[in-house]
Amino acid sequence: MKNNLLFIFALIIFSSCGNDPNHFVYKTKSGEYASKPGNFIADFPIGPKHSAIDNQIGLDKFQMHLFRSTLGPNKNFSIEYVDYPEHMITSMTDEQIYSQGVTNYANKVSESFQLESLESIEQHGLKGQYFVLTLKQSAIDKGAKGYIEGKLFRNGNRVYTITYLGHNDNNTGAFMKSFRLINKDL
Repeated sequence: MKNNLLFIFALIIFSSCGNDPNHFVYKTKSGEYASKPGNFIADFPIGPKHSAIDNQIGLDKFQMHLFRSTLGPNKNFSIEYVDYPEHMITSMTDEQIYSQGVTNYANKVSESFQLESLESIEQHGLKGQYFVLTLKQSAIDKGAKGYIEGKLFRNGNRVYTITYLGHNDNNTGAFMKSFRLINKDL
């Protein structure tokens, strides 16, 4: 009897671990990866890893969630999202948010990259901003190769940044074009 109870208890634990709806990322039947808390689906080439980074602006605390998949050291696919405090983001237009987001991203990598192109886009019902950063000549002279391709989307107080950093890869187009929300409204 005791062994049967232990077996049943173990079975319940193992079966519940695989069906936890709070997992940050999971593979869909179509082979893409989705995040229920992130409210998105994307065609990462391999399963992404999730990490969360605590941020603070003034007294406002929030987290940045990052989903990253790498195919070697020079091919990085990532999606990050931030749920900004409502009072911070409602005073800004989408265009202001996208402009600031691209500027901030370009500034982070400005030692090696420069903004090459920027355009408004619409993808799967989301309006956003598409940008490309290319290597500066000084980085090329040091042997660096690659580029950055990115997209920014806003949904309520959440801002998504989808990027590819690296050499040309056959998976880049599918990944960049596949990003969409599970539910349009959070």
